[in-house]
Amino acid sequence: MNDPELIRQFLRHQGDFMAYLMAMVRDLDAAEEVFQNAAVVVMQHAGSPGTEPIRDFRAWAKEIVRRQALQYLRSKGRAARVADIEPELLVQIDRAFDGDATDPTFRQRELDALRECATRLPDAQRRMVAMRYESRASFDTIGTAVGRTAAAVQRSLSRTRKMLHDCVQSKLSRGSGMTP
Repeated sequence: MNDPELIRQFLRHQGDFMAYLMAMVRDLDAAEEVFQNAAVVVMQHAGSPGTEPIRDFRAWAKEIVRRQALQYLRSKGRAARVADIEPELLVQIDRAFDGDATDPTFRQRELDALRECATRLPDAQRRMVAMRYESRASFDTIGTAVGRTAAAVQRSLSRTRKMLHDCVQSKLSRGSGMTP
C-alpha cells in the first residue's frame, strides 16, 4: 500500500480506533493525541522501503494504536491508571474491538439517522448537545449558559441521549430491517 492508501484505510477506521482508545486512556484529548501519534507511525511505515505487505490492515493498525496508547500512558506517568485496569479488561477490550466488524454501510445509515433525529430536538436540547459534544463544555459551563444547575444539565443530556438512541433505532428498524 502507498501513503495515501494507508492513511485512507487508517481514517476509515477512525471511529473504531477512537472508541478503543477511549476505553484504554479514558480521556478524549489523550485519545486524540494518541490517534495522531499512531497516524504518524502509519505514515512512517508507508514511507519505509522494503517493508512487508500488510495482510490485515485493521489488526495491524490496531496494534499500532494499542502500543501508542500504552506508550502515552507510561510517558504521562499514568502507569497507575493502567494498573487500575484489570489485565482481563484490556483483553476484553481487545476482543470487543477485534470482533466489531460492523458493516460500514450500516454505520453510515446509523449516522444519517442520528443527524436526522438531532435536527428534531428542541433548540435548548440541541444547544446543550452541541456545547457538550462539539465544544466539550463542562456541565457547569453549560448550566451557566442555559440557566440550570450542572446536575440538571447532566440529567437533561442523559434523557436526550436516550431519546436520540431510541429515535435512531426506530429509524434503522423501519429503514431496511437490518441490524448490525
